[in-house]
Amino acid sequence: MSTIVDQAFARAEFQKVVFAQAPRRADLLRAAKKVPTKAPPIRLRVHRNHPFEFIASLLPAMCAYDGRSIDVEIGEYDDSLSLALQGRADVELIWLDYERYKLTPDALSEWLKCRVEALRGASPAPILVADWPRRMGGAQGFNESLRAWGKDVPGVRILPLDEAADALGDEYLDKRMASVGATRLSERANVTLARLMGLCWLPAVLRPRLKAVVFDLDNTLWGGVLGEDGQDGVIVDQGYDALQDKAVELAQSGLFLGILSRNEPEDVEAMFASERMTLPSQSVSARTISWGSKSEGMAEIAKTLRVGFDAILFVDDNPGELAAVASTCPGIQLLHATPDPLETCRALEFYPGLFTFGGDATDALRFADLATNDARQSLRAQAESHKDYLASLDLELRVAVNPAANRARLHQLSQKTNQFNLSLQRLSETDIADVLSASDRHVVAIWLADKFSESGLIAAMFVSADGQGMLHVDELCVSCRALGRGVEDIMMVTAIDAAAAAVIVNGGARIEQVRFQSEKGPRNYPARAWLEAFSGQTLGADGSVTVAWTETPRTAQARALPVRIKTGEPNANQ
Repeated sequence: MSTIVDQAFARAEFQKVVFAQAPRRADLLRAAKKVPTKAPPIRLRVHRNHPFEFIASLLPAMCAYDGRSIDVEIGEYDDSLSLALQGRADVELIWLDYERYKLTPDALSEWLKCRVEALRGASPAPILVADWPRRMGGAQGFNESLRAWGKDVPGVRILPLDEAADALGDEYLDKRMASVGATRLSERANVTLARLMGLCWLPAVLRPRLKAVVFDLDNTLWGGVLGEDGQDGVIVDQGYDALQDKAVELAQSGLFLGILSRNEPEDVEAMFASERMTLPSQSVSARTISWGSKSEGMAEIAKTLRVGFDAILFVDDNPGELAAVASTCPGIQLLHATPDPLETCRALEFYPGLFTFGGDATDALRFADLATNDARQSLRAQAESHKDYLASLDLELRVAVNPAANRARLHQLSQKTNQFNLSLQRLSETDIADVLSASDRHVVAIWLADKFSESGLIAAMFVSADGQGMLHVDELCVSCRALGRGVEDIMMVTAIDAAAAAVIVNGGARIEQVRFQSEKGPRNYPARAWLEAFSGQTLGADGSVTVAWTETPRTAQARALPVRIKTGEPNANQ
């Protein structure tokens, strides 16, 4: 426990440096030495035609704040983008100065797409492609073209250098650097891009995004103590307005917001109802306002949101509270709210795990599901049986085999689901693209809806056939939002039926047996428990179980549930 607390305090000290308005190289390198990092390092491979070394030298310090080390392999200057670097990488980076090319923006974009597709064929790692900063003369149409085709190539993300250039303005370029380091980027730009790379862009492609940000109130979302200073006495100035606006922005980007505070509930309610707050109460999905311990309060919030501690960022002005919560909530992320709310706002801009390269259509559905949970629980309490409960929900399941338009969402399900994830394979977008294009492998996507809300694409079953009547369930993941309604059996039966039909359509044998593979993880007990109950068997030593695919009392009972079954995807990305 002392190690966790020590790390929390060391990180809080490092925060002052890494989230400074204009971090200094020397301060970053010195402070990073005090923060422990875990192995193995991130392996970043850079294909470039202009300097990346000034940014690369700062990446170890930036990644250290995220608890990671990094190895950067930089290729030779290569306008042809021949992709000469070989071997395994965790992330591929294409870092080009587009002004070196004598092509029209359209021709340059098409050439780059071909080279990115070649890299995609050679490497399964995520590919980051720098766009053309308009302060360096690039065309807006070129960047729009990059973002258009970038969505079509699995695992490709376009880095918004143009936004960084606009934010820095005249400080982005420094002509003096051209004679010193063969680059036009200023030192301020190099530090900024290193911070974006290490804290935003790399985490966004290497791990699931955080799901919630939980705020303290006193001296965090406002200045002063509400219980002592009163509603009119606390400070909500321009800085706190900006911080609350940032919280709203995080919610709009798909994150849950929570409030955890030692206060009187009625005082907090009155404060949120006042005109002084720019953060509306309805943007907060969970709250614990009491005089109990914040560790217990955080556990309540995690339960309400149905997320693990490792998917939550807790923001509090009291380092002692942060350390106490860290010691009892394993894996929780922490951010110290400083006396200057603009510093806290800037920290939220760069905190690892908050940035996303694009919104997800399921974000709004996630909020709607949570908001209607009380209504579902009320129906459950009134129903005489589980079957009556499902009938009152007016449930609909929709299944589709190999829905290519939903590749990104299928990737999210594999990466993010923890409680109901049988094999924990964490498939990449490239892996999923391979499944979608294969004849002997399939993915069955499942959508769920009831009379209260559309839950969207909430489950995926990845299967392969051996040609001898055996269907292998290689990966099975269900969003926690779909759990608790008692429809796991009918979802799986329907998915296997759809997969078996797809096997026959592709010339395969009739499915007679289904083999499930599982791996024991820290949080996937619900999935493994379901599998044992569904199969009526204890999982083998290797985590597998095989069932004969015939009508059984369990499958017959599932098919008899009052759930409408439809086939075909509703529409892309729903």
